[in-house]
Amino acid sequence: LHGSMANALPHAIGASFADPGRQVVAMAGDGGLSMLLGELITVRAYDLPVKIVLFNNSSLGMVKLEMLVEGLPDFATDSAPVDYRNVALALGIPAVRVTDPKDLRKALADGLDRPGPALIDVVTDPNALSIPPSISPGQVRGFATAMSKQVLSGGMGEVMSMARSNLRNIPRP
Repeated sequence: LHGSMANALPHAIGASFADPGRQVVAMAGDGGLSMLLGELITVRAYDLPVKIVLFNNSSLGMVKLEMLVEGLPDFATDSAPVDYRNVALALGIPAVRVTDPKDLRKALADGLDRPGPALIDVVTDPNALSIPPSISPGQVRGFATAMSKQVLSGGMGEVMSMARSNLRNIPRP
């Protein structure tokens, strides 16, 4: 339903070629970046001033959410953890990996301040859901159905882990 994946970096490359002196920031997910990993070579080959902020949750998070709101327990949306910092460094792109939220502000400032390309690999919680601006009753029903199916198939631990990860994001009055 979200319509596209793996477009952040190609769009950033196009924007960078369209306005060569301008810094461009691509905000990408690890699933999308992994699909077009070769575009990192393009960024390096042309020394484009593209900064890549990577949300690395070892998951196709939006696909997972779409499945859940349709009442389907997620299936085959997780991937093995990848240290994209090391991938970027192997290509000659300066990179940093952020695993502690306290280090994020400095990592972003450093990455944005340097000339040429940079990658900031931000490790995020794979259970944190992207909450849409509005939620329909059908989505709530679908999510509840998916969670029920997961519990009934022995996945209570996963459901509890997801609840813990997301309860902290509910706005307090």
